[in-house]
Amino acid sequence: MSFKHTLPLLLLLFSCSTDSVENAYSNLPANFVFRSCASVPQMRAALGASPGSFFTVRATSDNRYIITSNDDLANPYTYLKDAVDQKVSYICRAGFVIGTPVMSGTLEAYDLACPNCYRALVSRPLTFETRTRLACSRCGCVYSLNDASGILIEGDGQAKVLMRYHATYDGLNNLSVYN
Repeated sequence: MSFKHTLPLLLLLFSCSTDSVENAYSNLPANFVFRSCASVPQMRAALGASPGSFFTVRATSDNRYIITSNDDLANPYTYLKDAVDQKVSYICRAGFVIGTPVMSGTLEAYDLACPNCYRALVSRPLTFETRTRLACSRCGCVYSLNDASGILIEGDGQAKVLMRYHATYDGLNNLSVYN
């Protein structure tokens, strides 16, 4: 086969793989920037690429973040936002769940809102049913955090995956979730 025939096939292959990666992420806006990761014990395992470790982040009306590890749900960490934190927009539906799925080994971020309820314009937060399963008390859907897709594993919801966002961590102190 000549180069003239191979090039179009390669371009097609690369364009398909890029589309599937981009389609894996939600098109909804999201933003969370956190500059103090090293000081929060509830974040360490999940940001240290420990498979199956996750934490949730919820903002309160009194300028705080409530950060809870899936390994210790009874002991959330409360972080009081400083002046710089207050200037950065926190955008999500119900909070974030961030961590390292068992099967992917890469940092992932999802919205904590049940995607099935969100389709019906209800922003119901998911809760940990087990270490790597998030459940909705409203519709009964259960989503798995074992792989990067956040797939529906129980219930007959129309939304088949969690709302997924881009996430970066510099390995020191700075975490960003965005879309």
